[in-house]
Amino acid sequence: MAGNKKKKTKLRPLTPRPGARYTCFGDGLCCTDIHGIGPLTKKECAQMRRIDRKSAGWNDDHDDYMLNTAADGGCVFLMADQRCSVHAERGPDAKPDGCRRFPLGLVATPSGGRITTEHRCPCRTMGDRPDIDPAQVEPSITERGRLVADRHVKRVPLTAKKQVKFDEWEPIEADYLGRFRGRQALRDVLDAEPFPALRGSSWEKQADEFIDARDGTQFGFAVAWVGDAIRSLQNGQPPRPPGRPWTAAFDRAEARSPNRRTSREVFGDWLADEVWSLKWAEDYHFALARAELVTRLTIAEDICARLRGQGARADRAAAESVMMLELVGESDFWTDVKDRMRVS
Repeated sequence: MAGNKKKKTKLRPLTPRPGARYTCFGDGLCCTDIHGIGPLTKKECAQMRRIDRKSAGWNDDHDDYMLNTAADGGCVFLMADQRCSVHAERGPDAKPDGCRRFPLGLVATPSGGRITTEHRCPCRTMGDRPDIDPAQVEPSITERGRLVADRHVKRVPLTAKKQVKFDEWEPIEADYLGRFRGRQALRDVLDAEPFPALRGSSWEKQADEFIDARDGTQFGFAVAWVGDAIRSLQNGQPPRPPGRPWTAAFDRAEARSPNRRTSREVFGDWLADEVWSLKWAEDYHFALARAELVTRLTIAEDICARLRGQGARADRAAAESVMMLELVGESDFWTDVKDRMRVS
């Protein structure tokens, strides 16, 4: 949490980012092996086990309680039509909090609660979706009758040496959000150089580590795609990417999405939410956030171009690459990269 105890954060009014759209179509990606389905609290684990004794338990790989998966990598509660059987038979409140909440989030600020969305979900990135309605999403970000924030932000660090009050940050942010929706090149909007120098490492070494992370899961494929793209961008080697992860979910999204967005629109929407979420403000400053975002954008654009070369339409290619870069960006792999970035 950023400092300044004089002005408290609050959760109301609830405000979605202008232009953010989402509804759940049941494409099923979030219920498959995004490196593990969970974590669960001990109480949630017990609740799931009362429904199905073999549905959840302690997972040594994750060192936490997790939902178990079926042979295809999907949650044991995932039905053939990609709907959650717990939700269908018992209602949304019967699901674990993480399942009920995803891909939504909430940030407490001095101006109120910001509704955020993750983009590693084709229901968020593809097709016609309504504007986010705070009243409709409030049950998903409420636990035991009260709103629960993912983070609290009072002041915003612009650089390693400069912080601003939240009301000073909002017009700066509004300018970025407006330009993300415009036509300016997204790299120019971020105004930072990709692939900054890394302390104690190099991008080639990081690429090798990402590629070596292949473990047979869809997450492993996503990490390997990112590593392959970094290697190609750094030394020009012809790419040899692994299989495309979560193709079934994106097939379903494409089938229901006759109206297409440009890849620039998909990328701009994603970057706007990355800034709006203020995740970076907890541990990093905005200068570093811009450098790591432009790096992920550059990798995503490279993957998108390769997927277009394989015949994928623009919105799907961009959505698949955003899914990979957001998913990897949330992992320990990328946290290590950010910690090594040299940005003043």
